[in-house]
Amino acid sequence: MLLFLGLACLVAQGLATQQPFFAGGEHATTDPVSHGGDGVLSGRFLHITDMHVDRNYKEDSSVVSTCHRNTPHHRHGGAWRAGHWGTGVSDCDSPPRLINHTLAWVRDNWNVSVATGSDTDMPTHMFDFVIWTGDSARHDQDPQLLRTEEEIVDSNRFTIHAMESTFPDIPIVPNIGNNDIVLHNTMVAGPSDETRRFAKLWKDHLPPEAIETVVLGGYFSKDVLADHLAVISLNTLYFYDSNKATDGCPRRHKKDTEVDAGTLQLEWMARELARYRRRNMQVHIIGHVPPTAGNYFPDCYDAYTELVLRFQDTIVGQHFGHMNMDAFFVQESSAVAADIADVEDARVLSNNNIEEDLRYDFEVLPGPARVNMDYYGTFFLSPSVVPTYFPSLRVWTYNTTPAHDNRPYAVEDVDLETMDVMELNDILFGEEADEPADLVAMGRTHRRPARKHRRRNRKLPRYASPNSPSRTNTFLTPLGYSEWVLNIDRANEEYEHVHKKAGRAAADELRPEYELEYVTYEGETLWHQFIDDSDHECALALRHHETPAEHHVPVPLGLLMRHLQKYNLESPFHRSSTDGVCRIARPLRDVTMYSTKDMTLRSVMDLARRLVLDSKMWDAFVRRLYTNSVADSK
Repeated sequence: MLLFLGLACLVAQGLATQQPFFAGGEHATTDPVSHGGDGVLSGRFLHITDMHVDRNYKEDSSVVSTCHRNTPHHRHGGAWRAGHWGTGVSDCDSPPRLINHTLAWVRDNWNVSVATGSDTDMPTHMFDFVIWTGDSARHDQDPQLLRTEEEIVDSNRFTIHAMESTFPDIPIVPNIGNNDIVLHNTMVAGPSDETRRFAKLWKDHLPPEAIETVVLGGYFSKDVLADHLAVISLNTLYFYDSNKATDGCPRRHKKDTEVDAGTLQLEWMARELARYRRRNMQVHIIGHVPPTAGNYFPDCYDAYTELVLRFQDTIVGQHFGHMNMDAFFVQESSAVAADIADVEDARVLSNNNIEEDLRYDFEVLPGPARVNMDYYGTFFLSPSVVPTYFPSLRVWTYNTTPAHDNRPYAVEDVDLETMDVMELNDILFGEEADEPADLVAMGRTHRRPARKHRRRNRKLPRYASPNSPSRTNTFLTPLGYSEWVLNIDRANEEYEHVHKKAGRAAADELRPEYELEYVTYEGETLWHQFIDDSDHECALALRHHETPAEHHVPVPLGLLMRHLQKYNLESPFHRSSTDGVCRIARPLRDVTMYSTKDMTLRSVMDLARRLVLDSKMWDAFVRRLYTNSVADSK
């Protein structure tokens, strides 16, 4: 079962105490983990997706030509012209300058110390790693200018070089998008010329042992924090139901002479998860197409969902792109029972009138007292750089406090790494049953999307623990993220204004800023750098820790100050004249409406439940689903 949950905001409120980010108890004091021996961890990673660079983009061309040609203004739709930085809420792709500017903005604004938010002598990285979930090439939607293989390869080469130039000493984990290949959506099983090409393009970002799997199928795994944290990069095109070159993950049979590419990838993924669990490591999974019932072949969707939920204590995050929207999802195991009437009334989520689908699924999420957390998971969908809506990127933070492993380590009863492939298929796909097997009754009467119930091989345990980083704030637990959006309409208007008043040279000096759209953190966590200012009248009342270094910096100080300037504020805090209580200034409250302590499973599910209980939150959710671009364009 999948619940499609869009990120929104929480009720504005006074400051709540943020729990210190320690894994080994309230006052753990273990030394920081180093980053490759040349600095301490920043506790941040970047997710960037769907850049869609278009070298044919032509400023001031007609938008109806996908920003490629100068259709006369008087013709149908010809009056809408392409902007300098790109064209928001359109079918046009990204001019190279938008990609270059976006990465330059990241470099210039995030290359700061994690401890203080300002430049220091302490060696740190702006990010500990970067996840990049594909789609570098433009869409093939201009019948007068069809894509060529040379152009697609050039676009992939352009973006990888741009990423390397921006993050020269930071692990980059790339991924294949459905527009990064010659035949849109269609990718045959490897080895192929296409998979070999990706292996060559990515060679500087692949461990030696990963070359083989990239050539085989475009997927691989990579340690980003040695012996602690890894990223599995999936080729989701082999699961994608628009890829007609694959068979949809059928289970393997002994007499098969060929095995479906999706099935092979699932087998590999199961073994990789088992290998990382044996090493006592945590894993982020990334892919381009998100694992929804509307995107994946049914068998691929079913097997993928069950597999990730069975490794709940090993998977600390799942991140995807493709849909250009800002959302998160809650996954539910098919082992959770639903009433027969619910199955008959089941439906599959669609993109049509998506807000109604989202609201419905938020409302039917089981309450905290009834939910068995072992059977649930979450994954996140990040909006894109390409201005389908407004360009956006996401910066995550995570717990870097080293401590003893908070997950009880258990000797594996099942060795997936060496298991016979047919036994592994029994685990992954099982056999279809006439009646649901191994169900966990939840006492609900709401509808659920239909899922195949299968008699699964019971040799594979359900690896779930309330003490794992996905469920308890401990070492490597995601703490939250900040979402950054470029109002491309305003940037284009400013460029045109300066161009007319002072000329092109002056306009070309402009550097539009990505702005803070929202964060998932509590207000006291986001603004604690100002709380540490002892000269501020609210400092004593709001002080919540003794040492500023005990807390991570979700957003650098310079960017926070810029956000204050947007509202002509000198401080994020205001002391009420009526009750004397210090609170976050009213114009700033929307940015911390989520106000979650961390991004553990329970916190995310609680956030989902709150979305439908407050109309203000719901309205904000709908706007943020499209990076606020739809509201601004009206």
